[in-house]
Amino acid sequence: MPFPIRGAAMVVRNINVDTASAMVSDYGAHVLTWAPRRESAVVWCPSVVHLTEGKAIRGGVPIIFPWFNFGFENGESASKKPKHGFGRVSFWEFDERVPNEGHLRYMLSDEAIDDTVLAQFGFGGIPRFHAIYDIEIGESLTMALTVCNAGNVPFAYEAALHTYLHVGDVDCAKVLGLEGARYVDTTLDDDPIVVQGNEAVAFSGLVDRIYYSTDTLRLRDDALGRTIVIAKQGAPQTVVWNPGERNGNAMGDLSKGEWRRFVCVEAVANRDGAITVDPGESHTLSQTISVER
Repeated sequence: MPFPIRGAAMVVRNINVDTASAMVSDYGAHVLTWAPRRESAVVWCPSVVHLTEGKAIRGGVPIIFPWFNFGFENGESASKKPKHGFGRVSFWEFDERVPNEGHLRYMLSDEAIDDTVLAQFGFGGIPRFHAIYDIEIGESLTMALTVCNAGNVPFAYEAALHTYLHVGDVDCAKVLGLEGARYVDTTLDDDPIVVQGNEAVAFSGLVDRIYYSTDTLRLRDDALGRTIVIAKQGAPQTVVWNPGERNGNAMGDLSKGEWRRFVCVEAVANRDGAITVDPGESHTLSQTISVER
């Protein structure tokens, strides 16, 4: 185990295949870490992982579903709880029928969620859904969230695979492939739309951006001498985030300075990119991580 885990007794699965290793928590269907053979961890977790029912796990790959934080009802902004949705603070059902050790499947349906929480979807009724989360662990890591509409009316949802990627030093990290892309800068008043210049995305302070991009991206890490490749499908946007020194050191579940060791690059369907699913239909949002040297 690469780090201590504190909290209630919860199932954490240690996966070892010929080409990689990983740890996955049934709580949140949460990939805690993943590393190809002969590589340091690519999916990052802090030095201590806290598992507490009702609270999200820091690091790894939290599943944001079916909303981020705010919705809009009758023209007014309305906060939704739990923040970033119930997906990352729910116990997902592990599918024992999947025979491949490197392929994990988790399931979550509306039956496991209280109707008062589901009513926050904001469609005037209680949505009925079935979600399947497939994790394929090998030389690359693929995570795919499929949401099926099991009801008789359409509904819309937001989602993200909030992937923390390990870097040697955030000052030496850059995201390539977003040059010229439009993005929402959530660090500025009124969340303006900004256009990325011809330079790569660097991290000299708080960065919290929603890019309108479906392209495959590369996170170049000069400190560790490697490039992490991030490809996605079914996601109209990409979030790039690092809290910076002030916010990072204020996070109670991070040790001082740990904010320097990760960059989040994540497949997202957010705000005007929310996904609408008709009755009997489904949508899959996926992300694949690999390493180039």
